[in-house]
Formats: sequence, structure tokens, C-alpha cells
Amino acid sequence: MKMEQIRKFGPRDGSAAGEGPGMTRSSLLVAALMVLLLWLLSRETDALRIELGRVSERADQAERLASQRQADIERLTALLGSERGSRERLRHEQDDLRAALVGHQQRLEELKHENQKLRDRAAESLPAARRLRDQPAVTDVDAYREHLSGSDARPAAAVEQSAQ
Repeated sequence: MKMEQIRKFGPRDGSAAGEGPGMTRSSLLVAALMVLLLWLLSRETDALRIELGRVSERADQAERLASQRQADIERLTALLGSERGSRERLRHEQDDLRAALVGHQQRLEELKHENQKLRDRAAESLPAARRLRDQPAVTDVDAYREHLSGSDARPAAAVEQSAQ
């Protein structure tokens, strides 16, 4: 009955039933595995913290770069607006200059036609000028009297009208 009692009630020294030298080794092995697992987790946690710091630095750099890019975009947008305004002013000025050029070209053509008319008119010889050119030069009083008595002399009424 001793064996039966031992199995039924456990050992009399107060230790747990089924525990022996093999159970202590397995407990130590589990404890060692737990310590190893905790140490590995600690290293992984440290590595993750370091990586988190790097990622945080990169995120800060990305934010700074994004804000710098946004400032560049705003500056370029303002510059683009200014350039568009300048281009519009230049376009208006160019239109004004084209209109002035057309006006000047038209005036130049008018002056050319007017100048040609004046040239044509100047090329025509006036009848009185032709007669004066054809007359002999009067050098003394006798030549003048002879000229007046000739057929080329102007009538007295014409002389009086031209004097007025």
C-alpha cells in the first residue's frame, strides 16, 4: 500500500508529485529561454527605437523640405503672375506701336504722293517763266524801250493788275 499511497496522495516530504531532478532542468531551460527571449526582445526594441529616431529625423527633413518647396512654389507663383502682367503690358505696348507704325506708314505714303505731285508741278514750266527765259536780257534803257515796243510786251492793263 505504500506505492499506492504515494501515487494517490503524493510524497510525504511536501514536494509536488512527479517532480524530480528532470523537472528542475526543464524549469531552468524554460527560464533560460525566457531570459534569452527577453534579451532578444530588448535588442529588437532598441533597434526599433533607433530606427524610429532615424525615421523621425527623415520625417522632420521631409517636412522642412516640403515647407521649403511650398515657399518656392508660392514665390514662383508670384513671379509667374508678375511675368504675366509684364507680358500683357508688353502686348498692349506692342499693339500701340503697331498702330503707330501703320499710321506712320500711311502718312509716309501720303507724303510720297504729295511729293510726287509737287515734283510733277515743279517740272511743268509756267508760261510767264517760259517767256522770261526766252527773252533776251535787257542791258540798257534802249534795249528796254525796244522790248516794250515789241510784240512780247505785256499790255498795260495786265501790268496794272499785276501791280495790285
